[in-house]
Amino acid sequence: MTGASSEHARATASAAAVITDEQGRVLIVNPVYKERWNLPGGHLDEGELPSAAARREVLEELGLDVEIGDLLVTAWVTKAGGSHVFYVFDGPRLTPEQQRAITLQESEIGEIRFCLPQDITPDMVPPFALALWHRALQAREDHQPAYLELAL
Repeated sequence: MTGASSEHARATASAAAVITDEQGRVLIVNPVYKERWNLPGGHLDEGELPSAAARREVLEELGLDVEIGDLLVTAWVTKAGGSHVFYVFDGPRLTPEQQRAITLQESEIGEIRFCLPQDITPDMVPPFALALWHRALQAREDHQPAYLELAL
C-alpha cells in the first residue's frame, strides 16, 4: 500500500453465525453488556480462525456445538477509534430439540429471540449491523458471498 502505514491497516475482528429455526426465523441474542441485539458470535482470539471463533462463540453463548457453514459476508467497518472486520457465516437450521437444548451464558446473554428478517428493526440493532445482516441473508439465499466496506 503506497503511502499507508501498517498502523492504518490494523483492525479488530469478530465472527458470527446466521442460525435459523424451522420457520426461517433468525436467532438473535441480547447481550447484557450492550443496548442492542446481535447475531450469536464475538471477538476473534489471537491467531484464531474466524470460522473457529464463530463456532466457539455459539458454544459459549448458547451451549450449542454446531457446524459453521460457508462465509456469507466480510465487512470492513471504519469508525472513530479504528476499524473492525466482521465475518458472518452460515449457521445451521436448529431442530426443536436443539432449540430446547440452548443454555444461555448468563454473564453475556440476557435473552434470545427468533425473528423473521423483516421484523428486525433499526431500533433493535445498529443501522450498519442491519445492513450487514440483510446482506448476509441475501448471500445465504443466493449462495454468493459478499464484501462490504462501511464507514460510520
